[in-house]
Amino acid sequence: IKKLSKHLDKLYVICLEKGNISGLPYNIEIYSLGKEKGKNKLKEFFNFQKFAIKLLPKVNGVFAHQNPEYGLLIAPWCKIFRKKLISWYTHKQVSLRLRILNFLSNKMVTASKESFTFLSISRISETKNIHLMIGLIKEIKEKIDKNVVFKIVCSPTLEKDTIYLKELKNKVEDLNLNNNIKFLGSIANNKTPILYQNANIFFNFSDTGSLDKTVLEAMSCGTIPFVSNEAFKNILTPINNLLYVEKDRLNTDNIKEIINMDNSLRLELRKYVENKHSLDSLVKEIKDLFL
Repeated sequence: IKKLSKHLDKLYVICLEKGNISGLPYNIEIYSLGKEKGKNKLKEFFNFQKFAIKLLPKVNGVFAHQNPEYGLLIAPWCKIFRKKLISWYTHKQVSLRLRILNFLSNKMVTASKESFTFLSISRISETKNIHLMIGLIKEIKEKIDKNVVFKIVCSPTLEKDTIYLKELKNKVEDLNLNNNIKFLGSIANNKTPILYQNANIFFNFSDTGSLDKTVLEAMSCGTIPFVSNEAFKNILTPINNLLYVEKDRLNTDNIKEIINMDNSLRLELRKYVENKHSLDSLVKEIKDLFL
């Protein structure tokens, strides 16, 4: 919202719960549905209607971010006041609510054409195929004459994920990789850039097919991604065909070549993120949709 506000005279933000808003630009006004005072769905619903009636006559358009529910709630008021509705959504599940929102919105916005049907979650989960990464590390260790260190930065949220984490640790033990693989748990996002910058290669073997933001973060830090996530096939293959490989063809051959890549590839990867996924370029594209 800070980036958006630079392109606008006034920005009104309706949120479910208001946190620390100190330091926001002068042209931003925050309207909370009140969850910070205690959960009350009925009150939140009527607060939303009140804010919609108050704010819609003042604005040129509405940007609904991520939750289809917000877009569906605001859509009737957009029709009544004849305001353009732009909706953002990046998620694997295409629900009935999303299809209705797609019909009611003037435009739908997403991270990539693939990501409309995909999900990105940073957690210990079998869909992330971390067990395949561990198996690959075993092969790399045997074929590359270098010290191999693999850092796993994530934590489980569900009971089945906790079980999966235990299985992963047992696999590391069985393969005698305790000195090569480190489970770092959960780390605050403002501390992750140094981890990317200290790594040579970033793995993403996710089955979800999401345009996983961690891959983009790695690229922006100059870390070379090695992925089987299909959302990145059309992104990475034109840059370098070694960076994407289908999951059933994972092996160390590509990695051995990647290790010897010069810095020009790292710069190209960062430039891609700057041009296609920076906030500056994103908010300009969103603003232009209202013109």
